[in-house]
Amino acid sequence: MVVVDIIPGVKVYQEKDFSILFGCPPEIIKHLMVMNIPFPDYIVIPDTVYQNGVLQNATEFPLYYFLFVQGQFFKGKKLSIIGQPDHIENNRKLLSLTLLGPTKEEYQAIGTSPFFDGLYKESRALSVKDKEGREIPIDGFVHFLPFQNDKLDMEGFSLSHQDLNVYEVNGETIDINFTDEQIPPYNLNPDFVPMRPEKFGVDVLGGASGFSAKNPCSGLVLNYNSDHMLVDCVPYLEYSLNARGISKQQIKSIFLSHIHDDHCNIFPLILFNNKIKFLGTKEVFWMACRKLALMTHHETSEFYSYFDFIELEPYQPNDFYGITITPHYTVHSIPTIGATFSMLCEGHERDIVFVGDNKNLPDIKKMVDEGSVSQDKYERLLNLYQDRHDIMFADGGMGLLHGDPRDSLKSKSDRVVFLHLEKLPAEFDTTFTLATHGKRFSIQDADDRAYLIKTMLKLNHHFPGISEEWETTLLSKLNIVKYNKGDVIMKQGDTSNGSISLILSGNVSVLHHDGKELREVSIEETGDLIGDMAVVNRVKQRSASVVARTPVTLCQMHENLFYSFIKSENRIDDIKRMWQSRSELEVNYPFTEFSDVVNQRIARVGKRLEVNQKEVVINQGDTGKEFYIILSGFFSVWKDGKDIDTIGPGEMFGEHGSLADRTRNATVKAKEKSTILQIDKQDISRIIERTPALSFYLHQMMRVRNGKAL
Repeated sequence: MVVVDIIPGVKVYQEKDFSILFGCPPEIIKHLMVMNIPFPDYIVIPDTVYQNGVLQNATEFPLYYFLFVQGQFFKGKKLSIIGQPDHIENNRKLLSLTLLGPTKEEYQAIGTSPFFDGLYKESRALSVKDKEGREIPIDGFVHFLPFQNDKLDMEGFSLSHQDLNVYEVNGETIDINFTDEQIPPYNLNPDFVPMRPEKFGVDVLGGASGFSAKNPCSGLVLNYNSDHMLVDCVPYLEYSLNARGISKQQIKSIFLSHIHDDHCNIFPLILFNNKIKFLGTKEVFWMACRKLALMTHHETSEFYSYFDFIELEPYQPNDFYGITITPHYTVHSIPTIGATFSMLCEGHERDIVFVGDNKNLPDIKKMVDEGSVSQDKYERLLNLYQDRHDIMFADGGMGLLHGDPRDSLKSKSDRVVFLHLEKLPAEFDTTFTLATHGKRFSIQDADDRAYLIKTMLKLNHHFPGISEEWETTLLSKLNIVKYNKGDVIMKQGDTSNGSISLILSGNVSVLHHDGKELREVSIEETGDLIGDMAVVNRVKQRSASVVARTPVTLCQMHENLFYSFIKSENRIDDIKRMWQSRSELEVNYPFTEFSDVVNQRIARVGKRLEVNQKEVVINQGDTGKEFYIILSGFFSVWKDGKDIDTIGPGEMFGEHGSLADRTRNATVKAKEKSTILQIDKQDISRIIERTPALSFYLHQMMRVRNGKAL
């Protein structure tokens, strides 16, 4: 017997005749491949379904690898997945959706579309069949094994569930609780120099498949008017973005082609500070929200609120902030789309085509002959490959469900770039290009006006209602400075250099040395100010160091001019009050997990109140609508005359009346002298509406309280 630590939260138990994988985050196959660990016979889904922004039950690609790459399906074997009954049931529904696509009933629930019948028909044609030609349901591929009273007896071993994420197998304790970050198994080759904004172009986050150990999955960032749109979402998104010098705060939208796990690791997007726009067809959006719901055990409808959904009409031009997006359907095992992105650049129409995952053209032609794909769809795809484009990103993954580089031999495009491929066949080395993480494909650069516009927007965010005169004055005096990854921007103990900085791209670390050790105090992201606290407090000596975590672009403003601005507009006292509340918020969970942007939004509208011991804040049966966050001290929760709970710093209450719009269902009383932040209903509702990270946490909190919401 051997127990192997793979990464935090993941272990493999090995015996001679079988092995068990405990924990299943994204890219776990690649971790096993890098460590040369044989793929397991069993997977145990942990109790904690997400940790540090990463889902821990990503069984989809392990299933495909076990069945089709290793060929276990053709040997008559199934993958066995173990977990609590509700986890197993959700996993069954998840794998059925991602392997087989929506059912007829689900299509009907999604709505109407002239394309749904064809999509359903194609999925049936591409599904795996038994010897009699019948479609194999998900249970034909997987043994779903729920714990019964926290026990499971199998041939060769006995497994028991001992505690949260703690198991015992044949007498050996397996504890997969963890706090450390899980990191990708591959080197992302981070950039060191900040990249200039793009009016139109693409940064490659990854170009490989879900089974390539040394490379990230396929995903792009479309640069348009100096903004950023994800084209699909790679696993470990923030690592991939940071490697390219892009902060997650710079991502404004996503175009999602389909929900397979190598393209649709979108859970991090709901932990963003701001809602992003989701561009796609209605069935892809529904499938993405449904997938998130099944993996997190939340409701599907909840995830609709975390995105601004923009439905794209297939085969028609859709306008989006100066880009024209024309989507098309591909032929894949589940509904999948690609798109042509067009923009006017220097008086000429330029376009970038993202084909999307797509079977090779000869196979599609056979499906036309068999009647499972329409002739019209085939001709549209054929024209897409053969027409001229500035850049065409094509599926070159080969195999049963992916394209072939030969599909593009007649392309008139200036550049053909292949995704889903680790290495081009030798015959195409001088014909086509491979999408490798870190590559940039530029059609038109932006100019320095982009920095001016970004600064103007950020100033309005930090200082709502800023006068036109001061906005003009500050913008006319700004200085753009770029730093390499690892550069020291400010040094603790140094005298101020006379400037404060607004981060325009990338992230920085704020570090403090207390005389014994160096500690990271915070991470500041695109849109944050650095050095402003010293200016407001009139402190000349830097209290911390600032180091570029990624390539960084800063807008520097002279500190005396900045101080004159906040003084003349009477903002100093409000800024100090906001800082006090924010500093008290961010020392306690969950606010330690939120960015400065989120905590600042809350602190700006919150009213800080001192509460005496035994003072009642809300009474059961009241109709008050205020929402509360505990900054310090402890409170007792009383319901129907009984003391049912104690809550403390970082915890929230009042959501039953404020968010659910009902009468208070409990009384909350201070156990000691305490401090709270009171927020009006309209203010907290507005913040939740625009802040997915906070909204998701509150939904989870209300679920955990299970009827005890206050």
